[in-house]
Amino acid sequence: MNTHIFIVNSQTFKYHLEYMFAGTGASDKKSTFLLDSNVQFNSSTERNLVGMIADISRIQVGDNIIFYLQAANGNQGLFFGVFKAKSKAFFDENDSNNYLKSELKKGLSYRILIEASDYGVYPKGVTEHEYLDYLEGKTYPFELCWSLIYRKLKGNRGCTMITDFEFNDLLMKLKNKSYSLPSANNYTYDCIRNEILENNNDIAYNGRQNTLSIKNRLLYKAKRNHAFETHLQAFILQNIQSLNLLDYPELDFWIGNEVSCGVGMQRIDLLIIQKVKNRTLVKLIELKDEQPTKIIVDSQINWYIKWLLDYIIPNYKDSFVEITPCIIAAKTEDQKLINYITRKNFYNPYSYSSINSTNYYSFTIKEDNILINKIL
Repeated sequence: MNTHIFIVNSQTFKYHLEYMFAGTGASDKKSTFLLDSNVQFNSSTERNLVGMIADISRIQVGDNIIFYLQAANGNQGLFFGVFKAKSKAFFDENDSNNYLKSELKKGLSYRILIEASDYGVYPKGVTEHEYLDYLEGKTYPFELCWSLIYRKLKGNRGCTMITDFEFNDLLMKLKNKSYSLPSANNYTYDCIRNEILENNNDIAYNGRQNTLSIKNRLLYKAKRNHAFETHLQAFILQNIQSLNLLDYPELDFWIGNEVSCGVGMQRIDLLIIQKVKNRTLVKLIELKDEQPTKIIVDSQINWYIKWLLDYIIPNYKDSFVEITPCIIAAKTEDQKLINYITRKNFYNPYSYSSINSTNYYSFTIKEDNILINKIL
């Protein structure tokens, strides 16, 4: 199960709770390429929008949803929760009919429906200082919430995932602040008291819920030899259950995209974590919209593994951790390159983990489909 944090302000938070949804978008930008896959569109703007689509597409029904209320008027930023995803992501074009646009004073094109979580909805928020800075109970750097610390440093997009151990830390702090509210169909936010309240009005969400599928646009870009790496990431997140990338598709899994792994600009394209009995399976995936190269394993994956060993893996020392590097890239016929990639050894100083050889998955575009196959 994942946990996702949506950024809101005092204007939007009230409506998210009363209509029980969460969303993200980019000011006044429209996503016409979702309605017409053959449309001409500014490439850098599209890349940014598809990145947001990828972010919200990783959300599975039942995932935890946390709201981060931005700092304003001398008040610190606050984390509120816990809610859970009631729907998969959907699309509401940022036009004059964008639902609640006038109330929100912004257009949110990519949305999910939410409901009260089984963990409880806690009326009082946890401050940034309490969640990100407090060292009480922490002994090592890997116990800090690096997912959000990196986000603060880089100013990433408005839908961010955190790991399960980062969520457990936040949940404990929410519980220490207040008792949970009774489960309700919706809630509201009191900006004077800075608290979530029960809402006595039963309000239905009546906005458009169009498909967010990126497949047709990806095919359009690929067939014209345009860059489509971000589209490939969104496509995988939207179809993760059917692409044979999960070691145990029947079991729960955590997945992150653009996982920051350093104060520079390094990001793991996709990271999957599954717990199976006394093992934790960690799969890091590097995506390319072209053929793979040696530098991917020599530099990028090597860097990612070292960061995982220092900042993620120690949190799972209650089980044996298996790391499997993966590359998803265009098909190559260079057998020497394939051998080099799949036989590369990585340094591992820890006895409680192992690093498997790199898996290479090739993708091919055939007619109206994209096929991803593991190269043995």
